[in-house]
Amino acid sequence: MSQFALFDDVLPKKKLSTNLTTRNHAVHRWFNFIAGFAPEFVSSCIKSSGVNPTNGLLIDPFAGTSTSLVQANIDGIRSIGYEPHPFFFDISQAKLRRCDPEGVTQIEEECMALTAASEDLSSIWSQNALKFLKKLVPESELRILASALKVEPQVPEKNRPMFRLVVSRALEATTNSQTDGIYKAPTSAKPSKRFLESIPTICKEIREDIFSTSDFYINRATLCAGSSQQMGDVKEGSCSVCVTSPPYLNNFDFAEMTRMELYFWKYAGSWGEITELVRRKLIVNTTTAPTDLKRRQAQFKKSLSSSLISELEPLVSELRATKKARAGSKDYDQLVYPYFSQMQEVISELYRVLAPNAPLHLLVADAALYGVHIHTEQLLANVMREKGFEIEKIDRLRNRGDRWILDKRQGSSIPLGEFHIHARRKRRP
Repeated sequence: MSQFALFDDVLPKKKLSTNLTTRNHAVHRWFNFIAGFAPEFVSSCIKSSGVNPTNGLLIDPFAGTSTSLVQANIDGIRSIGYEPHPFFFDISQAKLRRCDPEGVTQIEEECMALTAASEDLSSIWSQNALKFLKKLVPESELRILASALKVEPQVPEKNRPMFRLVVSRALEATTNSQTDGIYKAPTSAKPSKRFLESIPTICKEIREDIFSTSDFYINRATLCAGSSQQMGDVKEGSCSVCVTSPPYLNNFDFAEMTRMELYFWKYAGSWGEITELVRRKLIVNTTTAPTDLKRRQAQFKKSLSSSLISELEPLVSELRATKKARAGSKDYDQLVYPYFSQMQEVISELYRVLAPNAPLHLLVADAALYGVHIHTEQLLANVMREKGFEIEKIDRLRNRGDRWILDKRQGSSIPLGEFHIHARRKRRP
């Protein structure tokens, strides 16, 4: 059963590429993430593509917290996604698979029965993790959260993803540190709640959404815990539509912006472990990417076409000159070839798995690295053309980044924006 009627027919374009409306929608609101896009965007792409609910298949190679896959469930479409970030993958499983209302009540009762852990917290978390967590969460709350961490193995396996989601929401509620821009800033204060105050509210919301969507929400999604640079488990020509948003060039460090959760759930115990666990598996898009990946310039460059290299070489040269002229500048020049090489692999795979004439909807932003403007949307559109896609149009959805314009920071003379690339897979000649 399609649920297109859940959304207004018209949503301002400037909101499509943001997560601003997520909090208004059942299931989506269980875990809101700043780098997401609107459920309405996904639904409109499904509707305009004319996907057959009986055999249609949506693909999202950059699933994140699975906005596309959750919305595909709501709209009655099968879907498949890829997400190598372990925390995003676990949160997505809670939203996709869900558990029954009784399971949520059991989780609530288990959480409300928790008492503060009495042992030395250094026996639970690594030194680096504990030092960071103590900056964000009052110790009295951190000790209750530690007890939640300890009881997770006792939660029935089918309910563990939801348990992790609920406790992660409570963790965010207890921290008195604001997310400043995209990073958790220990020196930027926000109001906080006690763990035991937040749990009933969180669980009530989840139960309400399970009841309100019970007539039509069936999990038809498959989420793969890995990179979409190789999608060998997806059959050639099996996908009906792609809705996705890749990492923006030098925009978000997805590892840093989830460091609190990565440390708390013990995915990693140090900055280096976070790099190996998360950054190494993601598209190279920030200067915090693993050094050895950034230094494989010749290898990445060799994988690109001569026409694309001719467009990228002047940009890389300008970035190198800028870095040389500015002491302590970041290695922006080392991001360009890896980023477009890895994105080329994903686009090649999308051409393979999409059916002939299937639409591809891609949200992306341009970049200005020390004033060097990189028209990522145009460059990716060129890659897509090379791989066999027809570009129907590129919509500018909104301007972005105005809050970061400072006198001391060299920016671009052209306003940065977010763009919707409308493409379609051509038939093979």
